[in-house]
Amino acid sequence: MNKSLLVLSHWCVAGEARRRLADFGYWYAPDGRTAAQQQAFERVEIKPQALECLFTLACERSFEVSQDNLFADFDTSNSTFANDVYRQVQQYIAKPNILPPDAKTLLHALLSVCIADSK
Repeated sequence: MNKSLLVLSHWCVAGEARRRLADFGYWYAPDGRTAAQQQAFERVEIKPQALECLFTLACERSFEVSQDNLFADFDTSNSTFANDVYRQVQQYIAKPNILPPDAKTLLHALLSVCIADSK
């Protein structure tokens, strides 16, 4: 996972007011979250990780969804999180007008730079 693209994806989702808050107003519980905390994490992480996926692919890199809870003491195999993230990616591709404006600008810039570099 590219930390810079992860931060940028959260910045794009946060919007102007939340960008002034520590961690863009996101809560974060460290690894070892409870099942309820993990569900809350996954709900708020769908859009940022979908953006991170688009940014990463624009840079011609591979992307992996991160549940970010390696030491969970419950079964995470029934989570639909990865599918939810990729479904959001598909929605952004199918309807680019729903992309946050800053994400759209960054994605265009990354595509321009990476396409130019690959020629």
